Amino acid sequence: MTTAPPRPPAGISITGTGSYLPERRLDLTAEAARHPDADAERIRATGYRTIAAEESLYPGDMALVAAERALAAAGTEPKDIDLIAVTAIHRHGHQRLWSPASWLQSRLGATRALPFTVAQGCNAQLLVLDLAADLLSAEGRRTALIVATDRFAASGFDRFTADYGIVYGDGAAAAVLTADTPTTGQAPGWRVLTTHSVSDPELEGLHRLDEPAPETRALFGAEHDVRAAKKRYLAAHGTDSLREATRRAVREIREVLLPHGTDPAPRHVVYPNLGLPLLQENYFPEFPGGADRSLWDFGATVGHLGSGDQIAGLDHLEHHHTFDTGDRVLLLGAGAGFTWTGVLLERR
Repeated sequence: MTTAPPRPPAGISITGTGSYLPERRLDLTAEAARHPDADAERIRATGYRTIAAEESLYPGDMALVAAERALAAAGTEPKDIDLIAVTAIHRHGHQRLWSPASWLQSRLGATRALPFTVAQGCNAQLLVLDLAADLLSAEGRRTALIVATDRFAASGFDRFTADYGIVYGDGAAAAVLTADTPTTGQAPGWRVLTTHSVSDPELEGLHRLDEPAPETRALFGAEHDVRAAKKRYLAAHGTDSLREATRRAVREIREVLLPHGTDPAPRHVVYPNLGLPLLQENYFPEFPGGADRSLWDFGATVGHLGSGDQIAGLDHLEHHHTFDTGDRVLLLGAGAGFTWTGVLLERR
């Protein structure tokens, strides 16, 4: 396991958030009843109530809606964006070489932005946020737009049975990051106090076949079977390996970002929208307040949004809670590879 040193970003703030979550919700109990008994039991055990399901918009379209909402919240014009990053874990509905970030740049009219698309599992959006201070430190770069977007409907990915302990939801979440400058001063919104990432590459095999396979039509369905790869890995390395690695990483993030006696403690901890047993076993015990400060009541209604859980959660907080200057929120991400990232925010 490797760790990046804690980073106190030099004057970086999240100045606006936006999300797109489809109105349609799939009732988990009803959906579980459509599956064989063993799968139905696993689905019900995840604890979700409903799952967000998009019927018409593809990931790029959802990303555009979320991006426009984040820019409006930040009061930022597209022409002022310096960097655009789009993260996802699933297909975009277009050719393999298509660039979602460039498409978003074109639709927004962000002509001067540098676009890039990031595929680093469900932690990708927070990893980009972790790097934001470096990305915006170059001469003339001050504003970044990071967007996570995924749609699992109408694809070979079975959102209910493809993975263990997780049901996947559709949606997009965006954040505008702004660097303070001597001429503009401090930006409003959420100041990024500290970030910390942990990487355990020994776990990358959780999502890898034993041997590379040629691309064939028959392989397309197998590519979406996350459980098969995990089953092989855990059979070889033990079922406790992922849990122990997760607890170590989460504990390290807590110790770095929230040393003993930290005041004020975060009002909320935005965890990945994993199934409730996974959160109870791996995440809640390591943070003050555990489940009480989580957004499980929100996550249980939308499902796991790929790499968008944390920013979608922060956007949910913006619309449903009030904050005072100095209030803190902790974002916690985890993704294939395996990486975990914590981001401590303070209200300005």
